[in-house]
Amino acid sequence: MRRMYFLGVTTGQSSIHRLFPKWASLAGLGETELTGLDIAVNAPETAFREALRRMADDPYSQGALVTTHKTSVYAHARDMFEEFDGDADFLGEVSCIVQRGRRFEGIAIDTLTAGLSLQAIVGDKPFPGSVLIMGAGGAGLALAVVLSRRHTVARVILTDVSAGRLVEIADRVPAEFVLVNGPEDHDRLAAALPPGSLIVNATGMGKDRPGCPVTEQASFPAGSIAWDFNYRGDLRFLECARARGATAVDGWSYFLHGWSEIMARVFGFELTPELFAAMQDAAPEVRTDSEARVEITGSSE
Repeated sequence: MRRMYFLGVTTGQSSIHRLFPKWASLAGLGETELTGLDIAVNAPETAFREALRRMADDPYSQGALVTTHKTSVYAHARDMFEEFDGDADFLGEVSCIVQRGRRFEGIAIDTLTAGLSLQAIVGDKPFPGSVLIMGAGGAGLALAVVLSRRHTVARVILTDVSAGRLVEIADRVPAEFVLVNGPEDHDRLAAALPPGSLIVNATGMGKDRPGCPVTEQASFPAGSIAWDFNYRGDLRFLECARARGATAVDGWSYFLHGWSEIMARVFGFELTPELFAAMQDAAPEVRTDSEARVEITGSSE
């Protein structure tokens, strides 16, 4: 039997628990198990080291997917890894842990999954518009990197509530870094964007922590796209966007790409286009009505 861990905040609420057995079967993995480890937001560094020690002591463990705590795992348990891939070091995050025995390799998958998910939203051509990314954690920074590497954006604004975080990443990607104190600051930034802009909730608000990165009075530019990295939770950000006529896109595609890519690395199988298509076809069966209410919708809904 082989086991994969899932490091997050509320892992028991994820659709992956219903989807994992189906995907494991499609990939021909045999007997496997998924175990969630809940770690609170702003947990002490010992919590992340304890999670890795538990994995190291588990003879069945093959690795893990990390959600909210990507930068914390890198920052607080870096010395417990044998190696990191280039983007893990560049971004300062670990989203995928590949384990063989007691040896850990840290990998950053977000640049890949963000790129694939963005392509599903804007198409194959480079996105030329302005982008507001609310939240400069691992996922938000990874999207900014994807935009700089593969797109022709006019402007990228990356915000955070931590001045230290903005200073830390200022030299990693070409963007405007803006310190915010609350949703009203995001309202002002969004209102000043030109038509056709992309506005992204990468804060975790609405799933990992309560609240919304904008207020209910926020305005969205004409023809804009509101993308929430969350696919579950209250999704108030997308409700506000739809009410203002924006196209609303949730994080379901991000979820599918992220889990499938990381499962392939953890268990060592090839994720062919045919296999991903089969995994994608199996996914809607496990999604609840509440989770599916905002996938890709326009203002007419």
